[in-house]
Order: sequence, then structure tokens, then C-alpha cells
Amino acid sequence: MIEAKDLRDTYLNTKHRIVLTQEQLHIPGLRMFGHHAIYSALPFLQWHYHENSFEINVPVKGNFSFDTPDRNYSFRGGDIFITFPNEIHGSGTDHIGLGELYWFQLDISDEENFLFLCPQAAREMIRQLKSISTLLIHTENQKILPLIETAFTYAYNTDNCYITASFLQLFLHLTIQYAQKENPHISLNILKTLDYIQSNITLELSLEQLADLSGLSCSQFKLNFKKQLGISPRHYINKQKIEYAKTLLLEGTSVTETAMLLSFTSSNYFSTVFKKFTSYTPLEFVSKCREQKHTI
Repeated sequence: MIEAKDLRDTYLNTKHRIVLTQEQLHIPGLRMFGHHAIYSALPFLQWHYHENSFEINVPVKGNFSFDTPDRNYSFRGGDIFITFPNEIHGSGTDHIGLGELYWFQLDISDEENFLFLCPQAAREMIRQLKSISTLLIHTENQKILPLIETAFTYAYNTDNCYITASFLQLFLHLTIQYAQKENPHISLNILKTLDYIQSNITLELSLEQLADLSGLSCSQFKLNFKKQLGISPRHYINKQKIEYAKTLLLEGTSVTETAMLLSFTSSNYFSTVFKKFTSYTPLEFVSKCREQKHTI
């Protein structure tokens, strides 16, 4: 079983590694912002997750490799690697190679107090981030990199947190745009169902209902969905439900209540699906989170 830990407060500054924390940044929703110039290979990064936070990695140069429990991702300059709140990830057994990297974490615990955006804009940006369907996003480096470099420069050298937040807002808007282009073959009718799933994740979503929404027969919908996204509609729905379930469980909602809120047929089935996507049962997941909090 994967052993994961929350590394949110274990960052250390070194000669080639600068990490700015919430206490220094003074930007709501920005948990940390870091820059790392790696001149010699580093030990592999252990399995970990970031509670209620997205982590976004932006390489400047070099090749990087990170794992989730079910896939390896390789990325370099021009790419963005993003992990979702509470998503287990690490570098597997590979050492971290030479290169340069910016990374930051976005805490979405308070969806109405985020990067100085008004509540409506904050909720919409978080919704769009949650709707991203891939961890690896290909971008145009000449457009993305200056934004993240400028944001970090302002964060490190000045106390103008509003300028830093503004550059990060623009960076995120472009990231969302590139993510939407990541699968240019996704048709409008399938995109419509993805948006509906995200907005109604607590409901019992039937494939017949989604097929009707897309204007396709059920068999055509399932075929088109898997062809365009690479996974079945049910797999996608369950993955989104489990991401939301993590938040509910960490807020103190019981396993049974969580299963009912997310319209699973039983708590046993919910637990089976949860373990499939996280390698933990719901109770093991909550226990691990509590253990990590107590060790910080």
C-alpha cells in the first residue's frame, strides 16, 4: 500500500531553493510559492499529497518525472504539471534530475477568498481548475514562463502582494485555456456533459441522462466519451465524486453520510470505489491525514 504524507509545511530554503510561505506572501489561497535550481540530482520524492490544495509545477529547463498511483508523467519547459487537492503523487524511484522549476500551491478551502478575486470570480476560477481533465498540460513557453517568473520576482523582492496575485491570476486563466485545448478533439456535446457532471457531482448521474444531454444514443455517447477522453464516462464520474468525497471526509462527514451525499448505492460500494482511486479506504485516508497533522 502506498504510504503518503502531507509535506505542506516541511519546506526548507537552501542556496538554490527558495520557498515563500503564506506568512510571507499575504495572498489568500496561495499556500506557498517556490523556485528551485537543481544542479545535482536529488533523492526521489516520496509519496505525498497536499490537503485541499492544487500544486502547479512549471519547469524552466530540464526534464522532470512525477508519478501518481496509476501513471507516470514526464514534463519539461513548456509543460505544466498539476496535481489536484489530496491527490497522491511523487517521483517514484527516480531521482529528480538537473533543471530549474517554479511551483506553487493553491489552497481552495475558502472558495470566496482566493487571490483577491471577488467571491463570484473566485468560485468560477476554482470550478474551472477542478474541471481540468488532465494532469499534464502543454503550453507555449514564451507566453507562460514570463508570467510565473514575474510573479515570483514580485513575491520575493517586493511587498506588493496584489501585483503577484494579478500575474498568477493571468497565469491560471491561460493554464485553463491551454487545458481546454489539450484535447482539441473533444466535441461540444461531450464538453457539455463534462460541465454538467462537475456542476451536479452529488447527484446520481445516469449514462442515459448524460447521453440525452449530449444528443447521442447511450452507446454512441459511451463510445465518443471514451474515444475523446481516454476513459469511460463512469470512470470519469467516479473520479470526480471521489475528489469531492475527500473534502467531505476531511470536514468530518461520516463515510455513510458521504456515500449518501454523493448518491452511491451503499457505503460499501463507496468504500470500494474510494480505495480503487486512492489506494486507501475512506477511514484509512482520514486517519493518515490526521496523523500527518499531528506530526507537523
